[in-house]
Amino acid sequence: MINPDWYTANLEALDARSPELAACVAAAVPFQLETSIARSGARTAKACGVWLHSRYDPQAEGRRIADEAIATGADLIVVLGLGFGYATQAALSSGARVAVIESSAAWIAALLHSSELVDIISNEHCALILCPEGYGVSEYLDEVAPRSIAIIENGATMAAFPEAAEALRSQVASYRKKDEINAATLRRFGRLWVNNLSRNIRIAAACPGLSSLVARFHGFPALVLAAGPSLDEIAGLLPELAKRMVIICVDTALRTVLRTGVEPDFIIVVDPQYWNMRHLDRCSSPGSILITEAAVWPSVLRFRARQTALCSSMYPLGRYVEDRLGPPKGSLGAGGSVATTAWDFARIIGCAPIYMAGLDLSFPDGKTHANASLFEQRSLAEGSRLDPASSAAFRAMRGGRPYLARANDGSEVTSDERLSLYSTWFARKLSSHPEAPTYNLSSRGLAIPGMDHVPVGSLYDVPQRRRELNALLGGALDAMSAPGGQDVTHATAVDVVVDGLKLELLRLAGIADHAVQVAESVMGASGDAVHQALAELTQLDTAVLESEARDVVGFLFASAAEAVGGRARNLDDSLIHTARLYRAVAESARWHARSL
Repeated sequence: MINPDWYTANLEALDARSPELAACVAAAVPFQLETSIARSGARTAKACGVWLHSRYDPQAEGRRIADEAIATGADLIVVLGLGFGYATQAALSSGARVAVIESSAAWIAALLHSSELVDIISNEHCALILCPEGYGVSEYLDEVAPRSIAIIENGATMAAFPEAAEALRSQVASYRKKDEINAATLRRFGRLWVNNLSRNIRIAAACPGLSSLVARFHGFPALVLAAGPSLDEIAGLLPELAKRMVIICVDTALRTVLRTGVEPDFIIVVDPQYWNMRHLDRCSSPGSILITEAAVWPSVLRFRARQTALCSSMYPLGRYVEDRLGPPKGSLGAGGSVATTAWDFARIIGCAPIYMAGLDLSFPDGKTHANASLFEQRSLAEGSRLDPASSAAFRAMRGGRPYLARANDGSEVTSDERLSLYSTWFARKLSSHPEAPTYNLSSRGLAIPGMDHVPVGSLYDVPQRRRELNALLGGALDAMSAPGGQDVTHATAVDVVVDGLKLELLRLAGIADHAVQVAESVMGASGDAVHQALAELTQLDTAVLESEARDVVGFLFASAAEAVGGRARNLDDSLIHTARLYRAVAESARWHARSL
């Protein structure tokens, strides 16, 4: 049943949120749905022989599906197929953030004709995304960067577009795999990152950002140096290549590069771990600009370089301070590897084309890194007759679920699941940024869609432009008007922000303590006492969610479900979980305050 009034109202609401999507839907011929009324009186429909919703009670079904997704504690609920919006509406009513993914404008048009969806479309916590043929979900998830996601699938939508459904599931599965890795990394290193930020906060605030570098090298080629085994094959050519292009080096490759007598134009260091800092041991590059992050190991900020510039922090504590001191440092992409960040930096400063060296994402000839890298040198130094360096390489190869994949030269090479995530990131970004054509110099590296292989010898055809590049670098340095580390006014401003944050953290800890008392006081009770307690807990929830420090406190939780320990079966279970969650909030708030 098509209702023109519904369609008009729905389309107007969509136009207010996304004029481009509204225009696309308005031009589409609506898909044919067989609408009917369920036994409960709510609307339902059938498409391709599959029911969109329950034939008995679609609203109850939607609430149950939404409750299961919400119980996971996910940061974002991804709805693959809106249908008539029962599950989406239930999730939004619970305060969840929702992304609805559709693969067909004609299908969206049919839904707008068949149901009242204005409340959903207009809700600021809901995004309606069109992914033609199922592609584009990865780019959206990369952009919004949820810490965890839950999935709701509409069976009829997926059945109507099976090829798109397969593409959607594949992209979501890939993101969730990264999500699992990120959660495990957070559990292991989260407190280290906060400690680093707390120690760096004043020095980092005084460092310039990337704004003076954006598009400054437009049209100049860049050579990005990663630390894969194939870096050794071109190391001897670096002095000549440095005359022709911007040299961008990741931290793990720095030893190899410096041994050739070349100082990179830029060095990228973004990993906060102690062992990552060791890649800079006994190294200095006074002619280079160091690009780093506020959460790195503190000694990184003392590295001898021409200038140190920061990208915007990936972590809530760093963002909190940056937002209040300004101006923004400038964001860099993070695909899980410093090589992904280095590529994004080359793109942002305007380089084209971009050549990747040492980007193997594989283990050619059983090797893991270039010979001069810290990984290889440690293996050699710690090797023994019974546990030689080759054993360490073998363990590294077998630890990430290895598999055989196609290399750039058409042969087979060993890669693993972790490295394949980086490959997927590159493939997505390359398709989104045709203005930055990228080529791989490694013949035995993993073949990455959109990144063709070129022989290093072809780079000798690139004209020499080092004098021009040096002039641009000098101009960029002049434009970096960073205040000095001893600037009293700036240091005072940082102290004001940090002191204010500590007070807010302690206030949140007090709210959390009170919430624990309220939840525990009514366990086993009933009647008015429970209603009053639940009303008070709702007010306390609102106070926490409205705090500007909520993301700082929540950073150490991989998910709310992990903090509380599963799904509640009854009211007392729910109260126990509430008390457990707020204890964790109080502990996190006080720990952050002590760290500062």
